[in-house]
Amino acid sequence: MARVITAEEVVAAAFDAMAGPFGWDGASDCSATACAAFETLTGLDLMRGLRGAYGTQAEALALIRARGGFLALWSAQAALCGLAAGAPETGAIGVIRTETMAGRALGLCVRPGLWAAKSPKGAALTPAIMERCWNA
Repeated sequence: MARVITAEEVVAAAFDAMAGPFGWDGASDCSATACAAFETLTGLDLMRGLRGAYGTQAEALALIRARGGFLALWSAQAALCGLAAGAPETGAIGVIRTETMAGRALGLCVRPGLWAAKSPKGAALTPAIMERCWNA
């Protein structure tokens, strides 16, 4: 049985991993930071095979297109880690949308309906629409 992840642990891991400004450098974007926080919480590395694959916005977008889109990319990465899609639970990682986002982001579920995600200046807690998520 997987250990229970608390909302406090999610917030701490997210705010640690997502500190600082957003960048397309492969280390400070929504995907890399959410994966770093998820790895802290679960030991699972969803960025496996993606580190170093992009360092600019153009390279990130090309990678996303080559992998069939943002949702397809993260579905494949989750499958590589043995994760199946499920209902949002505290500690889940997922593809989300919010009213203020221009597109999708990878975030961490604090509790169903409330997600931690990378913002332009650091981490943010936000209500979000979850498109798909994975629990460890």
